[in-house]
Amino acid sequence: MNKFPSTFWAANTVELFERAAYYAVASFVVIYFHEVLGMSPTFSTFLNGTILWGLIYFLPPLSGTLADKFGFKKSLSVTFVLLFLGYLIVGTVKKFWPSLTGTPNPDYTLPIVVGIVLIGIGGSFVKPCISGTVQKTSGVNAALGFAIFYMTINVGSMIGRIVSYFVRVKYGIPAIFSYVATGFAFLGLMVIFFLYREPQYQEGEGGKYKPKTLGEAIIGMFTVLKNLKFVFFLVVIGLFWIIYVQIYNLIPLFLRKIDRNAPVELYTLVNPVSIVLLQLLIAKLSQKWSSLKSIMVGIGITIAGMLVNTIPFLFSMDPSKPLNLGIISPPLAGAFMLLSIFSMALGEMFASPRIYQYIGAIAPKGQEGLFLGYANLPLALGTIVGAPLGGMLFEKFIEAPLKAGLGMRAGIMWAIVALMGVFSLLGVLIYDKLLVEKG
Repeated sequence: MNKFPSTFWAANTVELFERAAYYAVASFVVIYFHEVLGMSPTFSTFLNGTILWGLIYFLPPLSGTLADKFGFKKSLSVTFVLLFLGYLIVGTVKKFWPSLTGTPNPDYTLPIVVGIVLIGIGGSFVKPCISGTVQKTSGVNAALGFAIFYMTINVGSMIGRIVSYFVRVKYGIPAIFSYVATGFAFLGLMVIFFLYREPQYQEGEGGKYKPKTLGEAIIGMFTVLKNLKFVFFLVVIGLFWIIYVQIYNLIPLFLRKIDRNAPVELYTLVNPVSIVLLQLLIAKLSQKWSSLKSIMVGIGITIAGMLVNTIPFLFSMDPSKPLNLGIISPPLAGAFMLLSIFSMALGEMFASPRIYQYIGAIAPKGQEGLFLGYANLPLALGTIVGAPLGGMLFEKFIEAPLKAGLGMRAGIMWAIVALMGVFSLLGVLIYDKLLVEKG
């Protein structure tokens, strides 16, 4: 592996630590807000999805432009300071906020929003800086470089979740923010200080790179959004991501409801493990398909995966029992959840890489980079809308019936989420049949 300069490996190490920090807490963010800080499920998912994920996936076109202007090393240094402070504030808020406010049971909204915004802004710089470094330092080995980068993301995700599990079991949920996430963020900062160097283009990249100004980035956004066919495509793909974001919003809330001691981070570990083991096989299997066909297959598998969660509730014998799962016990219901998460990972493997490939292919000549810069907008849309939707569904179909002494209406809840995927699939079909220029 001597094909890549040291900065390439330093950048991937930084990415590994950043992903480990985030995924150490990802499965427990809404649980922490709801169970420990007393926020409602809807508001908890709003903070986690609409604010945090919204910033991370909506800001990169602008944050990437700023990173070009000030340099990747400076931008990453500031980024990891923001991440460290954000995780520290969120993890220690229960200790410092009551004393600051003089109230034993204060409203934690203000410090949590501050912490979430710091993490979100910091996270929005990481992807453009690291992917930009990979692009600059890979040269003619760009395909291999990005394959390593993608693998690094999932390895970091697995490490973060595994470490998180052992720390959480011993020290409690707040510790995964204040100890684990801050620890990984600090390690990333040390790599930036001592190993990372401002990247230069390698031979074979083809041309000198000219950074955009902030004004050009804003104009570029309007250029993209004027293409109504492209906007329609982004919206219907956003409906697909509404299902995916429930892995970190609705699914953790539900798992804790049916099993208070459920190891949520180990359930969601199925997602990155599946990707690491199967992504190359899926890519080979679908390589001769058109991008739209692969995307539609991925959406269909994801819909099926979400509908798997309705199975334990199809045979409910006594709806008056609050946690009644019919003929299926809570542990077996958890097994269905594992199958659901695996199916969602499988759908993601068919759809996600081909979404980016397709956007690059349909972009007007000379605007490929511009359009790919907004390829994360569907995920931003999916989480901004989908996260609080998951919280509202949980309140309506799980918490409200339980408070009334009735059984959970989880089957309806999962079916509604799956319906978002049906709308997405129909939207892609309409796009393929009516809006794509044939010829």
